[in-house]
Formats: sequence, structure tokens, C-alpha cells
Amino acid sequence: MTLLIRPSRFLHYNAGAFVSASEACLIDPGIAADEVAALHEEIGEAELRFVVLTHADWDHVLGPEHLPPATVVAHERYVESLDPAGIRTALAELEEHAGISRAGVFEPPQPGLTFADETTLRVGRLELELGHAPGHTADMLTVFEPKSATLWAADVLSDVELPLVAHDLAAYERTLAHIAGLEIAALVPGHGRATAERHEIARRLDEDRRYLATLRQAVLAAVASGSSLDETVAACGGLGPRRSPEDESIHRLNVEKAYADLGGDADPRDVGFARARKEATRA
Repeated sequence: MTLLIRPSRFLHYNAGAFVSASEACLIDPGIAADEVAALHEEIGEAELRFVVLTHADWDHVLGPEHLPPATVVAHERYVESLDPAGIRTALAELEEHAGISRAGVFEPPQPGLTFADETTLRVGRLELELGHAPGHTADMLTVFEPKSATLWAADVLSDVELPLVAHDLAAYERTLAHIAGLEIAALVPGHGRATAERHEIARRLDEDRRYLATLRQAVLAAVASGSSLDETVAACGGLGPRRSPEDESIHRLNVEKAYADLGGDADPRDVGFARARKEATRA
């Protein structure tokens, strides 16, 4: 087996591929066209069997338009999670900043294969285990290769950003609990540094689980005391580790979402990541 990891020049993002016996499966294959092409070239003469999209966030769905035909694999909630207008807004912003020109309107890829809880992809002599891993988004999945104990973790267990709870706090907690039960020898996050250091893998798991538990406890206390959303955001400031300049805004979105989900007086469609996405699309 060959595992290829190609970091992007954007967003600390990782694209990659599992290659075995002249067959290949690409995972979130890149952001810019040249990055996607470089990854495709790296698989050499291997047949491109599958392109796995770990979730429907804009930066994870850009690769297939630059690749030859292959079966696109996603979770069954991928299509309902897609936000074409939001994707195009974010993509236009990136392309303007990076000086990338586009010939036509971006159309999000549609999957040829979906699943509900779990499925297995056979790639050469490999069996890649895909599992539903909601919390960050409703449709997120992870990829586990059991022989090498390699986990492609999508948008969890990053060392450069806080957990971002766009979908559901309890689901995110369950996803991390499930991952904690795996024997992981190598970890590839969607954003950040890949690692084969077991103590680092354990550290990230422990730190992220503690952050979510602390977030839950603090927001529940605020809701129980009758605090408003703004009061809760102020009371919950400073929780959790700091990994990037964006962490403060990510944490606020998490507090807003948790406040709505845990019984606070707020509509979950108007707070947290949902609010930020609406504002970005309107802008």
C-alpha cells in the first residue's frame, strides 16, 4: 500500500490517495486545479477507481471537476448538505485572492455511491472502511485502513484549528468517542499536520474531547441561569486551546450553536455556522 498526502497551499488542507495493486482512491483531492492535477499525477499508472468526498464543505468538493471520470463516494446526507451558493461565494473569494481565473460556473459534484452508516471500498488489496462521522457536518465521513491502522479523519483532530461544531454537539462527541475506540497508528486530518506519533494522536483526542465537554458544561450552566445568547457568549469566552487566529471566532460560533441546541432562546438556523454562512453568502 502507498498512502499519498499532498498538503495544499491553502487552509492547511490535506488531499490524498490510497494506492494498491494498480488501483487508487483519492480523498478530498484538492483545492486548486494544479494541486488536484499533481495528486493525480502522483498515482502514476494506477487506475482511479474512487474519489471520496469526506463532506460537503466548499473546500472539500472542488477536486472532481479536474479529474477523469471516477465513482464519487459520499455519505447519503451529502446532497442535502450541499450549499451551492455558499460554495460559489467562498470559491470566488479564494480565486480572487489567489489570482485564479475560472472559465465557467462551479457545479458541485454529485456522488455515484452513497451509504448510511458504513461501507467498504475495495482498492487493489485494500479494504477502506468508510464510516459516518457527524458533528462538524451532518454528512461527514472518515476513512480507516485497518492493515496500517491509518485514519483519514476529515475535519476532526486538527492541530491548527478548534473543533467546529456546525452540525451537532452531541454527534461530534459521539464521533470522537468512536474514534477513541480505534487503534490508530497514523492520523491524517483534513486540515493540519499528519502524524504517526501515538502520543500526539491521543493528545489531540483528549484535548478535543475536553474542549467539547467544557463547552457543553459552560453553555448548560448559562442556559439554566436564564442567560441570553450574548451573555452566554461573554461568559464562555476563553474556553479551550488556542491553535490559530481564527479560534476566537470559531469558538463563538460553537457557543452560539450549543446555546441553541441545549435549550437556549435561539433558533439554530440563525446562530453559529448557519448564521456565518448566510452572512457570507449575502456579502
